[in-house]
Amino acid sequence: MSAKAFRAVTAGVCIAGLLCSAACVKVGITRDNTALKLFKNSEKVCFSDTYYELLDNEKNETDAWRHGMVSGNGEQGFISSGSPYADSLIFQNIHFVMPNRNKLVTPDSADELDKVRQAVVKGEAVADAQTYDDVYAFHPGGALRLDSRRPEEKQKVREYLRYTDYETGEVGVYFTDAYGMWERKSFTSFADNAVVTALTSPSGSRINTTITFDDPGVLANFGEGSEADCRYKTYVSPRADCIAFIGHYPDYAESELSESGWATITYVLTDGGNQKQIKLERTFQSEQVVSGGALGIRIENAYGVYLITRSVRLEELGALSAFKSASADRIVGDTLAELKKIEETYSPNGYFDYTAALTAHGKIYTPQFNSESLTLGNTDNAVVNDALLKTQRKSDQLLSALAVREYCAARYVQLCCAGTSVPRLCGMWTGEFSPGWGGKYTMDANVNLQTASLASANLKKSVVGYANFILRQAPAWAENALLTHGFTDALQAPVNFDGDNACLTESCYSYPFRYFNAGAAWLLHTLYEALQAYGDMQIPLSDEFDLQALKSVLSLNDEPLDEDALASIAERGSLDLREEILLPLLKRTANYWRQLLSPAYYTDKNGEIHYKAGKSSLGAGETYCIVPGYSPENTPTGTDCPVTANAAIDIAACRDTINMLLDVAQYSRAEIETDSFAEISENLPQYLYDESGALKEWAVDGVKENNAHRHYSHLYCVWPLSETQHDKKLREAAAQALRNRTPENGASHALVHAALIAARLKDNETLTDLLLQLENSGIRYDSLLTNHDLNGGSAYCTDYALGYLSIINEALVYAEPGEIELLPSVPLSGFNVGSLSGLTTAAGATVKLMSWDLGAKFVIADITSASEQDIRISSPISDDEEKLHFNAGETKTVKFDLNIEVEAAEQPASAEEAETPEAVTGDETIAEPADETAGETPTEDTAA
Repeated sequence: MSAKAFRAVTAGVCIAGLLCSAACVKVGITRDNTALKLFKNSEKVCFSDTYYELLDNEKNETDAWRHGMVSGNGEQGFISSGSPYADSLIFQNIHFVMPNRNKLVTPDSADELDKVRQAVVKGEAVADAQTYDDVYAFHPGGALRLDSRRPEEKQKVREYLRYTDYETGEVGVYFTDAYGMWERKSFTSFADNAVVTALTSPSGSRINTTITFDDPGVLANFGEGSEADCRYKTYVSPRADCIAFIGHYPDYAESELSESGWATITYVLTDGGNQKQIKLERTFQSEQVVSGGALGIRIENAYGVYLITRSVRLEELGALSAFKSASADRIVGDTLAELKKIEETYSPNGYFDYTAALTAHGKIYTPQFNSESLTLGNTDNAVVNDALLKTQRKSDQLLSALAVREYCAARYVQLCCAGTSVPRLCGMWTGEFSPGWGGKYTMDANVNLQTASLASANLKKSVVGYANFILRQAPAWAENALLTHGFTDALQAPVNFDGDNACLTESCYSYPFRYFNAGAAWLLHTLYEALQAYGDMQIPLSDEFDLQALKSVLSLNDEPLDEDALASIAERGSLDLREEILLPLLKRTANYWRQLLSPAYYTDKNGEIHYKAGKSSLGAGETYCIVPGYSPENTPTGTDCPVTANAAIDIAACRDTINMLLDVAQYSRAEIETDSFAEISENLPQYLYDESGALKEWAVDGVKENNAHRHYSHLYCVWPLSETQHDKKLREAAAQALRNRTPENGASHALVHAALIAARLKDNETLTDLLLQLENSGIRYDSLLTNHDLNGGSAYCTDYALGYLSIINEALVYAEPGEIELLPSVPLSGFNVGSLSGLTTAAGATVKLMSWDLGAKFVIADITSASEQDIRISSPISDDEEKLHFNAGETKTVKFDLNIEVEAAEQPASAEEAETPEAVTGDETIAEPADETAGETPTEDTAA
């Protein structure tokens, strides 16, 4: 059987020897399975009765690891395959990046700016011979294997289930065999910044297992990138209480990490039994492993086994040539000492207390997860993910049970990726080297979609991580603006960021990211919305950004922050979100627009663009021409040149930058000159409309639309902005533009983006259709994580896994300062009855609880305002409206009658209805995937 083959295994079947090939194994559970009683709240759990068992003797394919359950705390994390007898835990660190041979600098191309402007005005193509120089790629940590395989006749699994308990943050495996019930659980601690794992045995039985790190060569894609030029070693301590996997990056001439590396370090504890170092007879070993090789730890006759793991970057590992002889004790020593301190904290009686460690984590994690919750009537929680997904793919209705579970999954993934930074394209997980699009932060749609719920999700931890993400990049943004345009006191965000370096390496004109003007505005808008939702807050100083490097970009004048100012911030230990982060960054972003716009380049009243040397002011009916520009990642019809002028996204983003600056500046103690910015806003180009009445992507006469495209950059005015909220003409034009656009490929971000736009347009029919396209596709794994493409044939990607949260929040509540709309775009199926609690809004108020019943035609909401203010509360599907005055902290209740007509939809109420009995018990063979490209890494597109 090939490594891609699927294999069905029913309850009671022997599963020995599966490591000869990666297989999807379906064991099956019963509806009265005792495992379902393991959970305190089964409404907030996802579980599956299938798993993939990863190979340890040859290279795995990319699809093998992607079905695993995941965990994280923003920095640390893991993927669990869930195999009963040979589980793999692939550890993660959000900051692991693999160098390449490129020099990570922004090319100095400022002297090309006028030439490019002239070419665009004249209608000439802009081209060059430059290469697309990529930034560094995300990569996995060590892959730990827990091998408890026994003789074949002893391995008959009777019941099996792997799960993620969203409320506790635990990922687990439960199964029974002839010896009884076995359970293995892990969580990534928010309290201790480590992964904690517990293996427990049935009464009367003992644990016998071997702990090893897989050879790096068995991880998917090994040998296709820079990982082949790394060197690796495995380490086991003399007392067999520590096992580590260590990697050293290549010593490329231009690499910033030539003397750096990474390590995954596991501290091993047992309750009873004994443990010893062993040398495995491994048939597969990569030549890049220079020492340690197949070392492992053998544990026998233990009542319990506990692992405490942390993955770390090693910034001063020394020369690659000296790595083989470098002391592993020294490399792992500091981290191992920290792991031992964690053990001491939870071992008051000399025995490690897993429950105490989980409780400490839960005190931080669980209140955040539970701060917002969705219910959709009486849904059955006893149906496995696999069955729900299969049923949904055949249905023309959204399934309530799956919708609630996916909402929980989205909140869980958001929390897993929060606090340190923001989600990468792949969230914070990869089990392969050279993941699709490098697992980067792609910031012309993907990051923006994944963080769209920042203001509504009631998670301040996410705001801290998002601010860290911006501050980590900001010094490079200033350098980008200078080197690409010659602009001073200005900021320009790149499209791609690897987590270390935010320079604009990708400068070729086929993807002219150097002329993506709206990047900084879009990223700052999300942070500005968080300010509206949560109010001003303090962002703690941390190792995630360098305050010294920020002293220029965080200054409100031409001089950097002086030492006294820096000392004051350091003593306080935090930065003020409004005054010390948003205000200076918005001022510099506005300065970028001010320097980009010149009366010499102008747009006449007919939408034609012109250049007149020496022109110092605009004439009557003239507006600025925003040139050059780039509307990601589209190119007008009839040309091969994506460098354009007056992109709709630029018009909206420039105006928004100035509006945000003016709003934030009014609360500042500093005096900010704003008159010149107001003049720019008043003289921006007007939007244009095509023959269908649709908003044009480029507001230039004669430039033709290209609607066969996956991006919706031109509808920036709809979402993330809300210009269409009170402008009927623009709203109708945007709605037509949405109808006109047909994505040219199966990228899920196209439909996620379109769904957010449809929700903002109050178009629940289009929104429902888009959700059904997503839900009826093969995009979700049985862990409820997602692929980049609808057919599941591209990269592991959390665009939809996370984007789902923002889509549903946007569909159920719209808000802006002074205004809240209830059920603005409620989906037409699956959401007929429900409740939503804890949603935060840009109105500075929280929807404490909203309940609705479309059949009974009512919605009722308890709303709490953080400040004294007036809020108009309404619903597009009701004739009722209230304008209420709130005191700070006051809660008021509104109830509206609804005038919507809905059809009662039958929802599967049980596992038997959701799936055939044969599938529920596992008595069927799972078919080969139809798409032969499933799991392949994308090679053609250069951006996600």
